Amino acid sequence: MTAQPEIDHRTLGPRPHTDAVDPSARRNPPARRDTILDGASELFAEYGFYGASVRDIARHVGISHPGMLHHFASKSALLDGVIDRLEASAQATLDQMDELCAQSESLVERMVALYDPSSRSFALLSMLSAESVAPDYPARYRISRLRRVHEHILQRCVEHYAERVGLSSQVDAELIARTAMSLILGHAAREESVRRMQDSSHHDDPSGDLRSFLLLSLEH
Repeated sequence: MTAQPEIDHRTLGPRPHTDAVDPSARRNPPARRDTILDGASELFAEYGFYGASVRDIARHVGISHPGMLHHFASKSALLDGVIDRLEASAQATLDQMDELCAQSESLVERMVALYDPSSRSFALLSMLSAESVAPDYPARYRISRLRRVHEHILQRCVEHYAERVGLSSQVDAELIARTAMSLILGHAAREESVRRMQDSSHHDDPSGDLRSFLLLSLEH
């Protein structure tokens, strides 16, 4: 069995070992690429990488199959583009950590807003994470690293909050972060499954569950 590279969760940095950059990325208008990536993100979130074909995505965004291949040479190249945007969002949060943690009186609410399980980005990450357990998944390392980066962000937030309220020695921030991330991705999957079979009378708000979990974990 080939040894797996260690996941550095502290920063996203350069992409680890990937295929050569798709040359079409250098010559295609950003607006067109963004439209295609929007459509790919939507279908990957609903059907997964394995379940959504390039033809499905082309039809979804209103472009011919050959036209799609002009912009993205393969479905793996599309997946790379989708994950690039997820990584950029996570990196932006990392870059704003000092500002985020400075407002500790509203830190839990800001964490809930950033990690809303019902958001489309976490529906996408939840689906890609579930698929990435397959050994031949083309972005297995990148998805694993992205999850660890989010756990790192949550851990730093919990540590800062615990220090501000005098709980730093009583709180296992790493455990809370891992569990919170599992809750977020699990609830994101629930929104796409259980939620669709319920009527509007159910009051199981996923953001409320995340808020309750964080507050219970940080009670003193």
